[in-house]
Amino acid sequence: MKKYLKILALFVIFFFIGCADEFSKNHIMLNDSNVLKTQYFPKDRRLKIGDKPYFLFFFSSSCGVCKKQIPILNELNSKLNSKIQFIGVLGGSMGFDKDIQLLKEHNINFKTTSDKISVDYFSRAVGGIMGVPASFIFDKNGNMVEKFIGLIPEKILKDKINLYAN
Repeated sequence: MKKYLKILALFVIFFFIGCADEFSKNHIMLNDSNVLKTQYFPKDRRLKIGDKPYFLFFFSSSCGVCKKQIPILNELNSKLNSKIQFIGVLGGSMGFDKDIQLLKEHNINFKTTSDKISVDYFSRAVGGIMGVPASFIFDKNGNMVEKFIGLIPEKILKDKINLYAN
C-alpha cells in the first residue's frame, strides 16, 4: 500500500510540475483602478500582458535621468496608447502616498506600480535590473524585442515603438 501511495505522490508532483509553464499574477497600479494581469512563461522567457505590445519602464524617485525620460513617455503614451501599452515600474518605494505624489509631480499618465512584489516580479522577468532607467519593448506575444539602458532619445524611441506597434 505504501508503495502505491509513493507512486501516486510522485505522479501528482510530476503532473503539477509539468503544468507550471505559466505563472499568472495581478499587479496593483498606483494610478489605475484596474489590476494589471500578467502571465509569465519561464520556458520561453515570455511575459504576456494583454493583447498588444507594451513598453516596460523601470525607474526610481531619485533618478534624474529617469525624470527626463518621463515627459517623453507621457507624450508617447498619449499618442500611441491604442497601439502599445506603457507600464512604469517604480523601484525603491517610499510608501503609497509618496509614490502617488511623485506620479502627480511628474504628471505620469502611464500605468505604474511600486509594490515590492510586483517590482521584483517584473525585474526577474527581464533578467534583473542593475540600474535605472531601464526600458524594454515586448511584442504582443510577450517576447522581449528591445532593451534600453539610460535615457532614450525621443526619435529613437518613437521609431522602435512604431516598429513593433503596427
